[in-house]
Parts: sequence; C-alpha cells; structure tokens
Amino acid sequence: MEISHEHMTQRSPFILAATVVAAVALLANSNGVAHQQNRDRTGAPGSDNTCQQCHSGGNFSPDVNAFLTVEGDVALESTYIPGATHTLVVNVNSSGSPAGYGVHGTVVFDGGANAGTLVDQDANDCIWLDEVDGRHIFEQNDLCSPGTFEVEWVAPESGSGPITVWVASIAANGNGTSSGDVFAGGSFTFTEQVVGVEDGKAPAEPTVALRGPGLLGLVCGEGHNTTILSVDGRLLHEGHFAAGSHELIIRDAGLVIVHTVTDAGAVYTSKVWCP
Repeated sequence: MEISHEHMTQRSPFILAATVVAAVALLANSNGVAHQQNRDRTGAPGSDNTCQQCHSGGNFSPDVNAFLTVEGDVALESTYIPGATHTLVVNVNSSGSPAGYGVHGTVVFDGGANAGTLVDQDANDCIWLDEVDGRHIFEQNDLCSPGTFEVEWVAPESGSGPITVWVASIAANGNGTSSGDVFAGGSFTFTEQVVGVEDGKAPAEPTVALRGPGLLGLVCGEGHNTTILSVDGRLLHEGHFAAGSHELIIRDAGLVIVHTVTDAGAVYTSKVWCP
C-alpha cells in the first residue's frame, strides 16, 4: 500500500515527540553521565557542574562516604600505601527509602591530574570505568539498591603526595527522570603512608587501640603477622602487615585478643574492648 506524503507529514510530529522523549529518558536512566553525556560532573578541579543542577525535589537525605581498604578488611586511616592495590569503597545511604543510588567519581592529585589507576575488577557489579577529556571516571552502570560501590585502585608510586577521591552521588526514586532525586557530593583526601621504620615515627613494639566504632588501629615499626581472636576463640582476622599504621574492621563487639609476631620474631599479646 502506498503511503501518501500528506500522511507522512501528519505523523512526523509524533515521531519527533517520541524521539525527544526517548532522548530525555536516556539522559535520565540508570547509566552514568560520563558514559551518556561525556561529562565529568565529579566536582573535582576542572569538572563541569555537578549532578545537583538537574537532580532535585526528592524526599531523601543522602549521605556519601569513601574509604580505602587493603588485604580485604584492613581499612586505612586517611592514608594510602604507595604502589599497592586498594579497594576504593564508596557508600551512599539515605533516609526515605530511595529506589536506588547512582555514583560518579574520580581520583586525582591536588592539581586535578589522574592519581593512580582504576581497575574494574568485576564485570557483573554496578561499576564501570569511563574517561572524559583524559580524566578517569568510575560510575554506576545500573540503578543500584545497596548503595555500596567498589572499584580497585592502584596507588601511585612513592613520593607522589596526597590524593583526593571526588564523588557525586544520587539517591533516586527510579521514575526514569531527574525529578524527585537528591544529590550528595563530597571529597575525601588520603595522604601517602610512610611504611618504613627509618623515620622513627613508628615504635618497634606494636601498639593497639580502638580508633572508632568497629575500627581497631595497629601501629608497628616493622612488618608483622597479627591474629585477632574473640574471647571464645573465634578467628576475627589474621594477616601480614607492612610496617606503619593500619586499621582493621572488627564486626564483633566485646573483648578481642590481639596476637602479634614481628618479622624479627618478637611476640606481643594485648586485649582491647570493642564496644
């Protein structure tokens, strides 16, 4: 059947309207703005306006935090280990029960240049890596309900200085548009950890102290193997640590026993109460 030119002209506005709606939906769906828009909205030096300019009006109160871990459960206290592979953990949570969360971030030096290397270690998680004007970006590849995002980060070499993780995050209502969402952004600076004993800052004898809820600090001037047990004998953590300062995430409350054997063979045992 032949379709007249007049018929085609009448349908064109509807086709155009559908195309516009599809484009709007694309910009507001679950993928990140680096992948969709080729934009850096992390808040880092030299970036574009953050996602706050579009995402607003929701009944949420999101909060975002970022920290580094090594060796699984070892959380670093505002420091990084030069050349080591860390897990960068970004956690977004909110009141109001959002449908999910989005994240868009980078890791840079003070001047805005890339710091270290990002590695997407799991093809099935909610994170993928992108690049905008040479800057490396990590962001969500789907609307993620847990709000916890992880990506491997290989730290720069010794002598590089402090680095900052810039994060733009969204608590989303899942309606497919930017309305009804709420933005939360932040920056988190980590200084280079001195792991040698020659600076004299860390004593040879290990010290153990509670540094916060669920965070146990270990400081020792030489490498050591440390085992942490509950009072009923359950193994909470064990591993080898380089000289310097570390933090361990302890998920069990109560009295814990910390047993340390330094690389030189000295043995130390202490007890710490974890509320």
